[in-house]
Amino acid sequence: MRTFIAVDLSEEIRAEIKEIQKQFIDLDIHDKLKLKFVNAWQAHQTVKFLGDVPEDKVEEIKRALAEITQKPFDIALRGIGFFPVASLEKARNIRVVWIGMEKGVEELKGLQKEVESKMHALGFPLEKRFSSHVTLCRVKIGSRAGSRDEIKRVLKKIAELKDVEVGKMLVEELKLKHSTLTSKGPIYEDVYVKRFGE
Repeated sequence: MRTFIAVDLSEEIRAEIKEIQKQFIDLDIHDKLKLKFVNAWQAHQTVKFLGDVPEDKVEEIKRALAEITQKPFDIALRGIGFFPVASLEKARNIRVVWIGMEKGVEELKGLQKEVESKMHALGFPLEKRFSSHVTLCRVKIGSRAGSRDEIKRVLKKIAELKDVEVGKMLVEELKLKHSTLTSKGPIYEDVYVKRFGE
């Protein structure tokens, strides 16, 4: 079972993400640069990717997540950025376009650290680093000829949206999710929900 642990975003924030994605879809980009958008209605903050997990291990994971001590906290999403990180003037390549986290970063890091510790105790490898962001789309560069102009158009749009307010919400749940890969993109299903403060 392919699984990961995440915080789901509110429907209001997901609707805003959909609107932002439309602005990138409207760019004059063709075969030289492909933008692969995440499904806005499944947008989430990944806390820990577990990968393929045997069915009998899932119960252990649920028990560990039930012990999480995190209290509910507020987050605010704001601004568009990209990986690999570079200044807009010096950027030569883009792999991922993301939405930044303005508020709740420390709480998310604390939550990730607690999850990381519990999952490591179950034998999962430690993450090298944690980044609080929500993926908007992945960028695939095709033929190099002409792709520079298309990258510039994407960077210009990122610059326009660098301070855009995406939304605020109260984080009250952590979810263990099952991911099924299909030709039309992944399908996510909640396997376990940990309500904070319970």
